[in-house]
This record gives sequence, C-alpha cells and structure tokens, in this order.
Amino acid sequence: MSLHQDKDEADFTHPIVSFSLGLPTIFDFGGATRDAPKIAVYLEHGDVLVWGGRSRLNYHGVRRIKSGVHPLLGPYRYNLTFRRSQP
Repeated sequence: MSLHQDKDEADFTHPIVSFSLGLPTIFDFGGATRDAPKIAVYLEHGDVLVWGGRSRLNYHGVRRIKSGVHPLLGPYRYNLTFRRSQP
C-alpha cells in the first residue's frame, strides 16, 4: 500500500493501532508531507504499531510483501487497523 494518510475521521485525537499477522513486511513511516524522509520499520507476526498525537496524520504505507509461508497463516499477511470513527 503506497504512502497515504488516514484522514477520513472527524476527530484525529485518537491514535491509530495496527496489528501485523502472518508474513513480514516493511512499514514506511514518513512525515506530514508525502516527500518527507521516511523511517523503515520491519514488521513481523504479532507486532503492533500505535501512532497518534502530532504524528497522527503522518504519511505511511507498506512495501510489497515477499512470497513466503508463515507457519500459522500460510502465504498471507493480515493487517488489522483500528481507528476511531464517528458517523
């Protein structure tokens, strides 16, 4: 998933919580603009990322997932992302 912001919510005071399951990937965490420098974070099964506050609207994304087989989940990577949304 290319660099993007999660900004569909009306209230950005709550953090984003992201759970990684299955195959590993690299998560790119950037800044307030798309061209800001990025930090590469290696994510493995069971890793959790939480960001909020001033970084809540930072650009972020994951790189292409390499082929492989996870011992519990097979050839897949799952990501569960939680954000507080309001109707």
